[in-house]
Amino acid sequence: MAKVPVSVQGFDEVVRGRVAGGMDEVQYKFNVKKRNTKTRICGSGYEKFISDYDLKVGDRIRVELDNAPEYFVIVPEGADGVEKHRVEEVATTVVYTKDINLTSVQTTRKKQHLGQRGIGMGAVFVHTLTGTDTKANGMRIPKEIVKALNITKKGWVILSMGKYNNKQEASYYTSTDGRIRFESGWAEFVEEFNLKTGNIVLILFHMEGCGFVEVSIHLL
Repeated sequence: MAKVPVSVQGFDEVVRGRVAGGMDEVQYKFNVKKRNTKTRICGSGYEKFISDYDLKVGDRIRVELDNAPEYFVIVPEGADGVEKHRVEEVATTVVYTKDINLTSVQTTRKKQHLGQRGIGMGAVFVHTLTGTDTKANGMRIPKEIVKALNITKKGWVILSMGKYNNKQEASYYTSTDGRIRFESGWAEFVEEFNLKTGNIVLILFHMEGCGFVEVSIHLL
């Protein structure tokens, strides 16, 4: 658990901690729990932050309050006070659409997106959208990805597109062939961001608060 600044203690919900600077510009969502004697930071986002920076007993977390009280900058430091950087992540599962070939520019974009967002739940899907994918109930996530995610067979996800803040809820279910299919919400998401047949996308999966999975999609 981390000691929480006084200005953040008024929150009993999810707040955003931001690591700022260079390739480490990334956000984490922390759960802030008010208790009788102490206010604590916890949750999957905090655990991910600890893991990403390989923080050990004796290391430090410096907190700098932002203009908005629900946002704050977090700076991980070693016991010697030297700033720490993220340990390079390795995806457990990477699935590419059959016969897909990325250009050098697209490969660079993929590395940049992974550097900014991390690998999330460990599964990465690089895919060329088909005509079926862009239709309602048409998008399918391969069973190799589904197995790596280890999530419930049906439920809701939050769809996000690249750098945009707009997010769309979508329901999903696991079909008999083991693949995940998006239902309600997907067609609206495709229309809003003008996704087209032939677009090559990087799809990442992140666990959010309350058990939601965020599916972030990036055009390459």
